[in-house]
Amino acid sequence: MTALIDRLFDSYDRGRLSRRGLVRTLVPLLVAAPASAADTLPVKSLNHVTLFVTDVERSRQFYQDLLNAPVVSKQANGINLAAGPSSFVGLYKAGQGSASINHFCLGIDGTVETASALLAKHGIKPTIRDRDGVKELYFRDPDNVQVQLQNVDYRG
Repeated sequence: MTALIDRLFDSYDRGRLSRRGLVRTLVPLLVAAPASAADTLPVKSLNHVTLFVTDVERSRQFYQDLLNAPVVSKQANGINLAAGPSSFVGLYKAGQGSASINHFCLGIDGTVETASALLAKHGIKPTIRDRDGVKELYFRDPDNVQVQLQNVDYRG
């Protein structure tokens, strides 16, 4: 984009572009410019997807029979099945609702606190919960989809 801006100023300097034309061209470019790397959270992996299921044991049996996915961790109301070397699928008992995809988790470098501070810069207020000494960060996207951010080493 720097080369484009240089060409625009060169055209302005040579009289081929008016000041109004320069501003009219620069403003959309600068407004649409992507955030700087310092203001982003580069995703390293799709860490996991959590499914709310009607019967955890039946779903575990289905996925293990179909995908040969071993259990990597257990929690009070569900289990996590391996999906490759660093990802997993969470199977948790659906509450009063029906089966659904509850959320997805992206693996990032860094801590929940670092991610929370960066989200705040973008006007996003995440929820951080403590589950057995593990801090978990959640927020919702513009379509109200729940997103979790965790360090790439997180395994449930």
